[in-house]
Amino acid sequence: MRFIAVLILSGLFFSGAARSQSIGEADLLGHIEILASDEFEGREPGTVGENKTVNYIATAWSAAGLLPAGEKGSWYTPVPLVERTPETYRIKFTHGSESKTVRIQQDEIILRGRSSAFQRSSMPVVFSGYTERGQGEPSVAGKLVLLPRAPLEDSDRVPDFRDRKQRLIQDGAAGVIAVLDDSDRWSRFQRPYRRGSTSLAGAEHHAELEGLISFDQFEKMIEKSGLDAEILLADRDHLSVIDLSFEADARAETQVRSYRSHNVIGRIPGADPKSGAVLFLGHWDHFGICRVEDPLDPDKDRICNGAVDNASGISLLIETAKRLSGDGQDRDIYFLATTAEEKGLLGARAFVDNPPVALEKFVAVFNADTIALADDGKMIAVVGLGKSELDSDIAVLAAQEGREIDRSDKANAYLKRQDGYVFRERDIPAYMISSAFADEERLKAFLDGPYHDVSDEVNDALVLTGAAADANFHVALGRYFSSTKTYPGIAPSGSGDN
Repeated sequence: MRFIAVLILSGLFFSGAARSQSIGEADLLGHIEILASDEFEGREPGTVGENKTVNYIATAWSAAGLLPAGEKGSWYTPVPLVERTPETYRIKFTHGSESKTVRIQQDEIILRGRSSAFQRSSMPVVFSGYTERGQGEPSVAGKLVLLPRAPLEDSDRVPDFRDRKQRLIQDGAAGVIAVLDDSDRWSRFQRPYRRGSTSLAGAEHHAELEGLISFDQFEKMIEKSGLDAEILLADRDHLSVIDLSFEADARAETQVRSYRSHNVIGRIPGADPKSGAVLFLGHWDHFGICRVEDPLDPDKDRICNGAVDNASGISLLIETAKRLSGDGQDRDIYFLATTAEEKGLLGARAFVDNPPVALEKFVAVFNADTIALADDGKMIAVVGLGKSELDSDIAVLAAQEGREIDRSDKANAYLKRQDGYVFRERDIPAYMISSAFADEERLKAFLDGPYHDVSDEVNDALVLTGAAADANFHVALGRYFSSTKTYPGIAPSGSGDN
């Protein structure tokens, strides 16, 4: 491809002598300018922009001396995805032996099917709380389950919604409808639900019928069962499955689009594979051409380029790989560029479902996301601090590298919103370490402004001072945790050397 040829000739895809040099702002900017250019069309999975992006990353890692670690000896691992958009749907609830109909406002409930057409009558309806179903409690097999979805600020207090939904699907639930616990949340949640959403393909990830219902309509239903909706939704510790004495007749027609995206995976071989491995990752995807064309202004910007989120993180991975390749470390070092993070950490989930090595082999995982914000290379936030046994090692390394750790714990608000969390769910130590998340003012300004917008692009506002310092800190992380001398900890027994 033309842009890659230019990079190789210009020396941006690099000589061996460059491996010993510190990472500078210009090193990162060179990659960001390309990955966040209009030529890459916003790096949306399943598009031409994806093809250019994954090829760019693989070419960069190959030039750095990494070996491919994807499917069948390639750089890539396919990630099958499915996008489902609600079209038409209808649901009727009846209560009690007299089958009294409870009228639900159809604009405050949304339904979609696993396949293009769903229709079923007389489904028993149950409520499932936050605790596991106990022995002797009602089965959910063949039933429609109303499942509360807690606000993000409660995420540390309650089990993950996705995990609870997956358990219900495994137990045979015919349908799962998410219940919002506040009437104010409906307008925010229903818009993206109506537009359609992408998830991993496979029947195991979807109930036959899925949906979303507002708190007001849920409350109206629950009154018929003699229960209090607010009390049900507030109970975090006791309620599991409750029979509501309802039956539901439902139909849903859904637009279903299946497509394939890709993770990119490379490896630096270590001298002692049995000692474990280190993983660096970051998501390459963004939102593509994210605005419809304006007939009154056809030249208006329509591309969400994602310069900060997350061309900056991929640039860090490329330059970190370049510095670590050829170090002769003990442990293998893997580099992973994930797809569909913006759609729900899907590329990372696909990786842990089918990893190239046993997951237990990873002694440490470091995620790079949204790094180009801070203008100070001193303070770093550690997303995941206090959550695993590696805290003291990171503190030692930070002191050695002249970095100060933000101890406010504010950065952990983002713990479940980034790819590293998928590894934490599997009890693997995973962190996201960045000066950007220590600069609260700049981070808030970004999230309130360019975040997920066409204005997240390469311009004079792009700040790379902290990003360059973070990139060099990731090189130090790689050297520290890939050496059995500085980090003698070993992978759990049974990881093997595969």
